[in-house]
Amino acid sequence: MADSDVDTSGVNIEQIKIVMNALYLCLDHATKYIAEHNGTASAQDFKDNLLASLRHGDIDMAIMEDTKTFDFVVSRIEELKVPGN
Repeated sequence: MADSDVDTSGVNIEQIKIVMNALYLCLDHATKYIAEHNGTASAQDFKDNLLASLRHGDIDMAIMEDTKTFDFVVSRIEELKVPGN
């Protein structure tokens, strides 16, 4: 997880779902923005690099400890559509 001083102890499951969906939408927006401003190949490279970094633990090794969580996160990233592909 990113370094943060934010206390999340009082966060309920519905809030976590909202945050997860918002973050997914942010990744979707970033992918579309990259495709629009830098081309489809750059957007695909972004997605591929993101997946590789997840799979190799470069982003967050903690998600690799639980197969179900890891598979869920990777599957959501794999579902990102790259415009033009």
